[in-house]
Amino acid sequence: MENERMTHAEQAVLLWPLLALAARTQQILSYAAVEGYTGIARHGLKRALELIHDYCKRHGWPLLNTLVVSQQSGMPGERFPEDLSTLEIKVEQGRVFLFDWSGHDKPRPHDFQAA
Repeated sequence: MENERMTHAEQAVLLWPLLALAARTQQILSYAAVEGYTGIARHGLKRALELIHDYCKRHGWPLLNTLVVSQQSGMPGERFPEDLSTLEIKVEQGRVFLFDWSGHDKPRPHDFQAA
């Protein structure tokens, strides 16, 4: 699959089940690990993760994108869509772990394009 030809919405769809599985197993993923699992360059993840963030916000769900962090800092990247403290990020990650992701339909590209 040539991920560089995927839209950001298609990348978000590809990321969603990986992040939902990480939530179910209570794992935090580095940008490098996500790149390894998906083939999406870690520097190209920003927009797809923002779409996931916006989708979760619209539905009132925990912010699934908080599970993707810098290997060095253990925190989401500097351009995280919201200005949250370290404590707020950790609380949000806990909410992500407790949420029933499998009990909701997996979003499709058009769901992210509506963002």
